[in-house]
Amino acid sequence: MKRALGAVAVLLLLLSACGSGGHEEAPARHPGVRSDFDGDGYGDLVVGDTTATVHGKYAAGYAAVLRGSAHGPRIRKPQVVTQDDLGFGKAGEGGAFGSAGTTVTADLDGDGRADLVTQAGRRTLFVVWGSDKGLSGAAAARLTGSAPLAGDVNGDGHTDLVVGVGEVDDNAVRILLGPFSREGTPRRTVSLDLTPPSGSRYAVSVPAALGDVTGDGKDDLLVSWSILADYAPVARATVLYRGSADGNLVEGPRLPDGFYGSSLRTADVNHDGYDDVVAGLPCEMLGDEMVPEGGSRLSVLYGGTLKTSRITENTAGLPVGGPFMPCTFGAAPAVGDADGDGYADVVFSVRPRTGSAEVVLLRGSAEGLTTEGARAVPGDFGVLLDTTGDKAAELVTDDLGRIRVWRGGSRLLAFTASGLGLGPGISGGGRGFRPVG
Repeated sequence: MKRALGAVAVLLLLLSACGSGGHEEAPARHPGVRSDFDGDGYGDLVVGDTTATVHGKYAAGYAAVLRGSAHGPRIRKPQVVTQDDLGFGKAGEGGAFGSAGTTVTADLDGDGRADLVTQAGRRTLFVVWGSDKGLSGAAAARLTGSAPLAGDVNGDGHTDLVVGVGEVDDNAVRILLGPFSREGTPRRTVSLDLTPPSGSRYAVSVPAALGDVTGDGKDDLLVSWSILADYAPVARATVLYRGSADGNLVEGPRLPDGFYGSSLRTADVNHDGYDDVVAGLPCEMLGDEMVPEGGSRLSVLYGGTLKTSRITENTAGLPVGGPFMPCTFGAAPAVGDADGDGYADVVFSVRPRTGSAEVVLLRGSAEGLTTEGARAVPGDFGVLLDTTGDKAAELVTDDLGRIRVWRGGSRLLAFTASGLGLGPGISGGGRGFRPVG
């Protein structure tokens, strides 16, 4: 027991270590609400469909912005952006512009409005700049990279991007330190080698999330050490790279054994000033789909203390009764503050053996994630976003291409891609239509 306690003490000491250094520029004026592209105080909802045909190119994809208001997203006259609008050549088939999995929103140039960063193809990122009129394809930049993550790794108040380079087994990322020029040029670029330890069982390192787990004002990079199964990475451990004032992230310790997931998200669930890590692990692809050892689950690691908790299908108080279909519990976690109390809440999806898929919302509290006050609504995917400007996020769900927006337990609106009026040149799709978190 003493040896175990000593190991935890060393781990906490390593996590609390941080660098020092002066800021080169004044902090940026970031939007008060995530995804606020026009700076009006309302979060704007982005929905995309990677399967849509754009000007004859199958699966070229698009992103449509529904501007927020006091009454929620406005579905009339959405701002629709495709790769063809950006002035960098026409999209090819399968470009998948606007994918929920490779799109982030963040204020890159520090003008107080969010910008949209989305991947198209294998190694191209597009930045669509926000303005007082929202997003416009006339103002865009092109970057080289993949799978962007947004945060502030050096604590200077400017948004930075972490982007992949090359193939997944290259085990390297570039850190693009903000602010960015309107041409897409970062203030500085840092390369980071993520190669797992020599001789270990891990073949690749996958950048998974950014968040201030150490509480030092700098976002840390969470990396999934993974094995390969049929050439696809399967997470087996999580390691933290500490943010630093010069942007040269420092490899920290591996997080406690057994804490990993196919999806990682960060937010302050217990409102203690440290970002917590939420890991969803519904399934593993080991040749075939397999229930993970220990069962499908949603895990939380609490920043600062490094204590962990698990939500499983056997957890008391869940708003959806089991049994559940294999490989579905804990899928697609997302975070946000649904009731404006300062504690981050968590949503994830489940599929009972009888009935349709449900999106479960669990509340954050001083004691951590809790099933008290939990609720569920129909859907197989959900995000949390404050579209009404009241500091409480609405729950936006996707149910086989039908998007619903919920405030509390009441539905604000529902729509499909066909009801948006996307304009000429965009057709088909619908199968990949979902909200972007």
